[in-house]
Amino acid sequence: MDSDWPFYWSDNRVITERYIVQDTIAEDGGTKEAVADAPAFSERSERKIAICGSAASSVALAPYNDPSWEIWSCSPANKGQPRVDVWFELHNPDVKIREGLTEWMEWLKEQPIVYMQRAYPGYKGARVYPLQPMLEKWGPYIWTSQLSFMLALAIEQKPKMIGVFGVDMAANSEYNQQRLALQVLLQYVLKSEEIELIVPPESDILEPAPFYGYCESSRQWRKFYVRKQELTSRINGLKAEGEKKIAEASHLLGALDDMEYHLAHWATRMDFTE
Repeated sequence: MDSDWPFYWSDNRVITERYIVQDTIAEDGGTKEAVADAPAFSERSERKIAICGSAASSVALAPYNDPSWEIWSCSPANKGQPRVDVWFELHNPDVKIREGLTEWMEWLKEQPIVYMQRAYPGYKGARVYPLQPMLEKWGPYIWTSQLSFMLALAIEQKPKMIGVFGVDMAANSEYNQQRLALQVLLQYVLKSEEIELIVPPESDILEPAPFYGYCESSRQWRKFYVRKQELTSRINGLKAEGEKKIAEASHLLGALDDMEYHLAHWATRMDFTE
């Protein structure tokens, strides 16, 4: 990464500390010239920004029909959303194409605003994500999902409201690595006296992780824990029983194969003529 990170600004003003981060791409796909020491705009806007993930539990609850809200979204799963104003695709396009997402990447080329790593050729709405100033403010530890990048940038707009829809991160998968980082940013918004956070009750994302160690003194945790032990024991029993049945079936298959051999070659007694 270049140490002299370029900063851009235009009349469509988006605030990041003393820099204006917006329209980084000219209409021809080239990069606009950097404006050094762009003036900061300290007034708080009346903007409302909805951050959309793809969890079915609440993505449909985003305020698509309310034009006072900006809809920010990511993921090919959201391509059919009723309205999206700003897209984010912070993966490398070549990698996405190798993964079979050619149609998705071609579709993004025609979208009016797409935040990306770079001003990739052919993406007419590409905007360079302001990574360096974000790292300077937030540090290197929270960037574990596109939603973290989206929420961090939304915070820098100093909006009146931020809504988070379609975000659970509750599955036992990569989301477990992403969840805590996003919750750090959500906690920042919750503590803010200037930004109102909107999260539908259908979402899991505001549920904190159990308190390490202390949770073991909770009646609820202990009830869940013993239930987990019970289920694990039953599963292991069924697995052992299943393995026993598989061994029995293998034995019987061997006997069946032997019988088929005898039927094919040794059932020659002509006692049917008697």
